[in-house]
Amino acid sequence: MHVLTVDDLRELVKRTRKQRGLTQSRAAGLVGYSQKWLSDFERGRVNPPIDMVLNIVTGLGIRLEANVTAESSAQASDEEPSL
Repeated sequence: MHVLTVDDLRELVKRTRKQRGLTQSRAAGLVGYSQKWLSDFERGRVNPPIDMVLNIVTGLGIRLEANVTAESSAQASDEEPSL
């Protein structure tokens, strides 16, 4: 599945959790968050920082890969570096 938006990521988490036969409560325990928080994440009610997203992904055994396209590389090279 291509994850291009936060909503795509939410769907990936939800789909993976269900495919593995995990309830929200059990999945939340695996990733270290409450069932309510995971439910809120899946429904788009919270927008966690990247470290929390990576905890969810890792805890559910989801493998993410990044692809850099020529278009994104060209855009990045045109931008001024910032500190």
